[in-house]
Amino acid sequence: MRISLLLLVLGASPLLAQPEPAAAKLPPDVASAFGRAASLYTDGSAHAAPFTQIYTPSGFTTARRESGTLWIQTPQRLRFDYEAPEKKTFTYDAGEGRLFTPEDKQLTIQRLGPEERARLPIVFLSDPAELAREYAVSGETAEGGATRVLLKPRAPRPELAWLRLTLAKDGAVAELSYEDGSGNRTEFRFDGWRTQKARPAADFKIAGPPGTRILQN
Repeated sequence: MRISLLLLVLGASPLLAQPEPAAAKLPPDVASAFGRAASLYTDGSAHAAPFTQIYTPSGFTTARRESGTLWIQTPQRLRFDYEAPEKKTFTYDAGEGRLFTPEDKQLTIQRLGPEERARLPIVFLSDPAELAREYAVSGETAEGGATRVLLKPRAPRPELAWLRLTLAKDGAVAELSYEDGSGNRTEFRFDGWRTQKARPAADFKIAGPPGTRILQN
């Protein structure tokens, strides 16, 4: 009886002593680049830059180009003001994306999922452990000491096949590109970042003028 009890205890002890699985981590160079970017964009100021967006449908060589100004502001707020070829505004705050098209007098409100949030140029503010769990992450040094980060979903996803983010040596976002499972590619280019006084929170949760039609997904 005592022997049986002793064997039971000895047999159970390795199970009790087993260490927990190690938490997923980003590669050191990527973690360092993300840290510099986070420090830059979470200082309480509004950071603005002109942008060019290039969308190339799968199987096509002709791309659609749009341009405007992007604002990034702490904690995780974005505002794209498109100027050409058509005016429209996209804002992101607290997991919610809003798209206002003045020509249609329409506001579309949508909760963004993980893949959609990953496509925003503030992916470096995401939880590092969550990114490492969901994506195979790698980094390489680019021109001028920049860091080019590649994220590939660990499980196939129709919304996102891969995402590439280029961060300058000081942490500024230089480029963001991604491709969906169908081969459609989107690229953003940013240049001439400037720091401005923080904008009101309402600027990152656009509502549209009176009479705006609202679509909520």
